[in-house]
Amino acid sequence: MTERRKKILNKLLKANPTEAEQKMLDLVIERVTVDMAEFYEKFYKAEGPGAIVYAPKSEENSMFYLTVEHLMNAVEDMSSRDMPEYADVMRRAIAQAEEINPKKEALFILQDPKYVSLIHYDKEEKKTIQNA
Repeated sequence: MTERRKKILNKLLKANPTEAEQKMLDLVIERVTVDMAEFYEKFYKAEGPGAIVYAPKSEENSMFYLTVEHLMNAVEDMSSRDMPEYADVMRRAIAQAEEINPKKEALFILQDPKYVSLIHYDKEEKKTIQNA
């Protein structure tokens, strides 16, 4: 990860962002999901139902695809590590991934060391719905 990228991500991922910073983060998330919705359809076709995961602070894998099977394993892992809010997001991701139409929608998980968000993007409406 470049130093410039680290600085930008650190600015966007502050613990207590101002209203303007939160709006900027929402716009960045929206732009990324618009761009990545096309890739979601390709992953879905190749791997099956799942979600694209963004872990911006990860040094190794800042983006990867989790199939429903991997999401189920993540639920078990999060539950065993006493992380119920993470496990709940993974459960909701499983439910949505199994019902999603990849030609019309995309599913993303934004994972940070302090929180995790489920993001559903509707291609037809061109609208992102963030399910924290």
